Amino acid sequence: MTKLTPRLIPSLLLFICSALAASASDPQTADRPPDIVVILADDLGCCDMKLYDGWVPTPHLADMAARGMTFSDFHTNSSVCSPTRVAFLTGRYQQRAGIVDVIVGSREPEHGIDPAVPTLPRVFKDNGYATALFGKWHCGYQDKYNPIHHGFDEFTGFLNGATDYHRHGSWRVGLQQQDVPGYSTEIITQRSVDFLRRHQDQPFFLYVSHAAVHNPYQTAEDTPDNRTEGLNPNHLNDTNRAKYRWMLEELDRGVGKLLRTLDELKLTDNTLVFFFSDNGAVGMSPRQFRHFRGGKFSHYEGGHRVPAIALWPGRIPAGSHSDSLLVGFDLFPTLTEIAGLADACPDNLDGVSFAGHLFTEKRPPARDIFFGYEPKLGTAMRRGPWKMIVTQDNVQLYHLSKDPAETQNVAADHPDITRSMRTAIERFKADVTEGS
Repeated sequence: MTKLTPRLIPSLLLFICSALAASASDPQTADRPPDIVVILADDLGCCDMKLYDGWVPTPHLADMAARGMTFSDFHTNSSVCSPTRVAFLTGRYQQRAGIVDVIVGSREPEHGIDPAVPTLPRVFKDNGYATALFGKWHCGYQDKYNPIHHGFDEFTGFLNGATDYHRHGSWRVGLQQQDVPGYSTEIITQRSVDFLRRHQDQPFFLYVSHAAVHNPYQTAEDTPDNRTEGLNPNHLNDTNRAKYRWMLEELDRGVGKLLRTLDELKLTDNTLVFFFSDNGAVGMSPRQFRHFRGGKFSHYEGGHRVPAIALWPGRIPAGSHSDSLLVGFDLFPTLTEIAGLADACPDNLDGVSFAGHLFTEKRPPARDIFFGYEPKLGTAMRRGPWKMIVTQDNVQLYHLSKDPAETQNVAADHPDITRSMRTAIERFKADVTEGS
């Protein structure tokens, strides 16, 4: 008989509440744990969607927010792709896995998550969930790092960081290299919808990892034989800005299709859907919509503060809002606790569960958060409203409640806070370097 440890009891309570909510709405999900869908956008910052006072309407994500919880202080663990995804999947600081920068394809053959490292999908798979990833991986280019080796039953997508939206000769279906015809966003959405239909009668963990809105900026019409000669698909200009907008709108339509499928299958009330982005924006937004300093490849807020939305009708209060400081690696303990699997998780996670915050808006405990990107950008740190960035001897301190755009370095005005946070950063760097 399983011993009811203090760690397990909250998870069981959450699971029981979830089961009761499901049984009240649909008998077919009454005897199973909650389903989990994570949707990850690529390079989508807080200044792009109208939902976040941006410039592109995303009605399906706006509807998701209206029916769930919107986060205003949610962050990724880095301001670039690979470290962010590693932290999300392992629940730990990416430095512990030795991945602090972008994995640049075949030029870095030995970089990736070691298959021996416990991952979020592995916990779900080992406890009876069907698991799948469709889209971008970017946690190891070699096949030995393929998602199939990390707890995913199914994988269709690409291993590197970016892909042509129409040419897919290097994609994988499982472990096999295979050309998957179509437009990337549509493929990822359709494979996800198909997975939901095939696994509607068993619990599932679905990771929908979009290529959009990462460059190259290509719409469904930009097929290889229908491209403007001389137009660089990676440049930030008005022509590509229009394509970028279309790409974001298409991603939003894909979210709508997933949500409608859950409705059709009568799974909505038993499914937690979480949407976020892997890092900040690249500067496609018109300047008046750039609410934060910096962007991708930056330790300023624009680099790692991202849009995030959680939906679970009947469980997460509709139209709720969170301004709590939360980070991508917190999803590992949060999602597993919600599924009643906290006791199956590793004991060394750096993330903390915010499951109670989703359902009762109880604030998570205060803590220090670090955004290391050594040696290129140094280390950043959050402590409540305080934000510090240290690069060698350059120390910057900002009070985000008073100065969210990080315009006034107040390090000299607060020597005690500066000293304390610098000490904390040095301890953090030593800790993750030791690999503990």
